[in-house]
Amino acid sequence: MSNDLSNQPDNLTAAERAQIDSSTSGAVLLFFGSSAFWLVFATLFDVIGAIQLSYPWFLDGISFLTYGRAVQTATTVMAYGFATPAAIGIAVWLTARLCKVPLSHHRMLVSAGIVWNLGILVGACSILAGNSTSFALLSFPAFATPILFVSYALIAIWVLFTFNERKSGGLFVSAWFVFAAVLAFPWLFGTVNALLVWNPVAAPAQPAIALWFSSGFFNLWLVPVGLAAAFYIIPKSTGLPVASSNLSLLGFWTLLLFGAWTGGAQIIGGPVPAWITSAGVAASIMMIVPALALGLNFHLTLEDHYAPVAWSPALRFIVTGIGCLVTYWILVAIHSIPGVNAMTQFSDINRALYYLGHFGFFAMTAFGAIYYIVPRLTGHEWPCAKFISLHYWLAVTGFGFIVTGLILGGLIQGAALSQTIITFRSSVEFAWPFRVFAMLGSLLILLSAVNFALLLIGILLETHKNQAPAFMAEREENSQEPVAV
Repeated sequence: MSNDLSNQPDNLTAAERAQIDSSTSGAVLLFFGSSAFWLVFATLFDVIGAIQLSYPWFLDGISFLTYGRAVQTATTVMAYGFATPAAIGIAVWLTARLCKVPLSHHRMLVSAGIVWNLGILVGACSILAGNSTSFALLSFPAFATPILFVSYALIAIWVLFTFNERKSGGLFVSAWFVFAAVLAFPWLFGTVNALLVWNPVAAPAQPAIALWFSSGFFNLWLVPVGLAAAFYIIPKSTGLPVASSNLSLLGFWTLLLFGAWTGGAQIIGGPVPAWITSAGVAASIMMIVPALALGLNFHLTLEDHYAPVAWSPALRFIVTGIGCLVTYWILVAIHSIPGVNAMTQFSDINRALYYLGHFGFFAMTAFGAIYYIVPRLTGHEWPCAKFISLHYWLAVTGFGFIVTGLILGGLIQGAALSQTIITFRSSVEFAWPFRVFAMLGSLLILLSAVNFALLLIGILLETHKNQAPAFMAEREENSQEPVAV
């Protein structure tokens, strides 16, 4: 396989890139635009849930805004309204670029995007109305998930057709990650809905299946797409090839091998066969391998060339995301150790790890990819460099507050729970100040989401098309004309 792997993203001419970008613009911008809308929606409900966690009286008289419904709505819409459409948009653009063919069947992708958003709307309204399941990332009722499945099937078919029609030549590493992610999502989503939503299996098996899906959703769907974007954009922005194909392949295969099994470590001591939790612990620890392989590969690629990160918004977001991913996998490995897990299993640390992975890695990487891709699709620069910088610092500070607050509070809460003389209620009270700190982080993330949505609206409406470039244009290898970043 390594013989078929290229260290360079592509060797397209400027005219070929322009043709491909023009063909993908409508569908990709639809997915990016809808992801920005649902991001604001999800972060708004996340703020409501964060406030209610510290101040339970907040909005307690409104049935559809209770804590359970607000948090379910925020988590589910973040996953399927923001993360998945953003991942689809990135995957579609990368597929066309890497396969070196213009987008065909444009209407099919646009129709799939519209149907997907209708499914999200139906599902979100159902959750707020109290019609949901009890599983994380699977809160949509049974009648909403088939809409999403059919919509995604159309997208996956297009990707497979495009891969089949690709021009000859070695496949860049990003293509491997995109192809794996596109195949993994319907397998994960279809299997878990068949077993837990459409025709539920026996209750004792349900927690293990739900955790298998949640770990697979992140590690086999969001992570590969985010890494594909990073592997493509970093060489394009710096003019440097990926340092090591072998490290890329090591990270790729170990991610596929262990990624879906890490969830079992979250139910140590639960009513499940011991092999499930043992497999979860082993897989969580083995995730250190892709963490080190991929992290080292990116570092070697950028070694002595970190200067562009200071002025390139795309690189700044992506490098931050890669750092969060490596940190996430290392913390997951530590958290899975039985001695550590015994103290932290029922604390806020689980929520901190969720934010570190889903927002710290994927959202930040997706933002970087969108900042890189959209100007190439619209032909216009981003409206204002200061607002892009503001978005970055609001987002970093926000999830930094959340992760720091929940980890510190979780450690204190876990230490208190390990003392038999301390009640669970008292342990929660110990964590309260840190939850307030995390609540402030949620507010900052909401502000960053609004800022990002306004930036996207500005460039889509072309209201600032005559303004000077917002930042220095990034170089694309073999390009003979200026390129937008």
